[in-house]
Amino acid sequence: MTGQLSPARQQILETASELFYQKGIQHVGINEVIAASGVAKRTLYRWFPSKDLLIEEVMKYRALQWLRWFEAAVSERGNTPKERLLATFDVLREWYSSPNFRGCPFINAVLEIANSSHKAHQVSVDLRESIRQIIMSLADEAGIKNPESFSQQYLLLIGGASLMATIEQSPNGATFAQSALSVLIDANLRIDKL
Repeated sequence: MTGQLSPARQQILETASELFYQKGIQHVGINEVIAASGVAKRTLYRWFPSKDLLIEEVMKYRALQWLRWFEAAVSERGNTPKERLLATFDVLREWYSSPNFRGCPFINAVLEIANSSHKAHQVSVDLRESIRQIIMSLADEAGIKNPESFSQQYLLLIGGASLMATIEQSPNGATFAQSALSVLIDANLRIDKL
């Protein structure tokens, strides 16, 4: 989804994204999206002939927004790659603290849509890989011995912190994950970076 979206398509995506996140994908019908977005039924069906396609496109739209936000927020913090790695959990802590946080929408979607062949599932997998690539690049710049392995370990931390934030409705998981990340970084620095 590159380029400019039509205003109607954008309105549908934003409305459906918010409704799916607040109420759950399975609890939101097409008619509710139509009513809340203020578009004609024909307009919605022209862009999204099925609810499955709407779900997939909402997930892609939300993933792109989330990734842009995450990269920008992380890049604004810290003067070194190591500081930016650690800052990822400052950024996540702020997200977890926001009043409308209802968990990671991508984890929520995977759990709600049990069918792993649904395209929304692949969007979540792709986003996870994009996050891993960002972390792997920062890890390499920071002088981590094995950025590939490190990035996988990082994903465990972010997943755990996100689940903890969802279950406990508290951002504390980001603080614990950040502490664990600091130990992980120090344990994996190449000799020439010590």
